Amino acid sequence: MSDLSKRVETDVSVFRLRLGPVANGTVVFGWDYPGSTLLRVRILRAAAVAAEALAADATEPELGVARPRLADAAVNVAPPGPEPDAPGPWRIVYDADTGSFRDRGVEPGRAYRYAVFARNGTGPWVLWRDEVVEVPVVTTP
Repeated sequence: MSDLSKRVETDVSVFRLRLGPVANGTVVFGWDYPGSTLLRVRILRAAAVAAEALAADATEPELGVARPRLADAAVNVAPPGPEPDAPGPWRIVYDADTGSFRDRGVEPGRAYRYAVFARNGTGPWVLWRDEVVEVPVVTTP
């Protein structure tokens, strides 16, 4: 029998997150955090074509086109967020409370932009990481 009075509320801003591509054409994520309450983690991925555009400055002076910045994306994409097939550059590729994820929906030789968010219960979503990851091309000897 557990004693709920000894539960330590997890601080959503204290965490360890590791992510990166692996040779078999996937991007792996692993995280942990102190506390005994589970955090909900949501990982968003921008299509390879959109990754460069999202990494660019907020405006393209020569085109006069406003580009979405991550800060804008975080406000617009954090929950309720897009459905997996909604139009736009971001897709939810993970939304759960386990401690790891493998994104197998990527193509070798392409770059993807990931935004990793977490929240405690129904609290606000906190951006953990915004990173572009290049998936290596696998060559066989």
